[in-house]
Amino acid sequence: MKKIFTIIAALACIGSVFTSCEKDNNEEPKAQVPTNKNFLNTPPTANFTYILDQTESVTITLSQPDYGVGTIPTYAIEVSLDPEFDGVPAEWKYTGTEATPQNYVELPSTSNKTTIEVSSRDIADAINACRGYNKLEQLDEDSYKNYEGKVYMRVRSFFAGAGEDIYDLYAITSNVITFTHMVGYKTLRLPGFIYLVGAPEGWVGPTAANADHYEDWKLFEADDKIGSQIYSGTFDIAAGQFQLRFYTALTGWDDDSFGSQAEDATVDIEMNANGIYSGAGVSGKGSWQIPGWTGGEVTMTVNLKAKTVEFKKVN
Repeated sequence: MKKIFTIIAALACIGSVFTSCEKDNNEEPKAQVPTNKNFLNTPPTANFTYILDQTESVTITLSQPDYGVGTIPTYAIEVSLDPEFDGVPAEWKYTGTEATPQNYVELPSTSNKTTIEVSSRDIADAINACRGYNKLEQLDEDSYKNYEGKVYMRVRSFFAGAGEDIYDLYAITSNVITFTHMVGYKTLRLPGFIYLVGAPEGWVGPTAANADHYEDWKLFEADDKIGSQIYSGTFDIAAGQFQLRFYTALTGWDDDSFGSQAEDATVDIEMNANGIYSGAGVSGKGSWQIPGWTGGEVTMTVNLKAKTVEFKKVN
């Protein structure tokens, strides 16, 4: 437990410090799990009608939860069509092919401020995602109609830069507030993707001109994990061709790369007895390489938030 408090104390020193990191008795300030979770305020405009394609943002305010240390948490906003965040109204649920209704959606942007301008586009995207839409062509079906009704929001407070033990231990969720009338529109936030660049695809230049080539070399976020920055894909890697890195955009060789090291050179790795390699990555042009690769399909998972990769041979 002392280790946890030590990490939180370090966060307090790094962040906006309201309490000193040194005490006369040399005791470290100890974080506490806030007992009052009613820190999200109901806006005075909550009963207004919000036509989301005609307004830029929705303003919410909150009070900083009392963690007992002088550090500012990160806030993520969650949106639902159910006051309990546990379902979707039947009349608004999409039931077509490949529907994926969600109880709630966490918006992609986070904030450290207690007054937050929430993007109307993000809210509208979340509404349609909650309803079960996950492809743009589904929005063009005859059954589609713009959502009109109540929208519920809550805030998740957490320490973004902390280790997983701190992240889980001190993450709390606020009370729920209600917006009585929001009108959505045809929009959808799709899973993000990155590109595999390397020997398997021929080391073709990662440029916009080669976008068609890279359509078959994308790793995607899961439909229910949009914004997670965790990307996966399975690729058939020919014998002797396991040498690769990743790019977040097709802007050329020198930018937007994620690899084994900063330097443009290969780093040899090997899979364990279970056919798995797990390791760290950095923003850089180093390539992962398996000498003597005999060929086969590999599922690759890249976590850009945690800066990790996993390669798993599947056959």
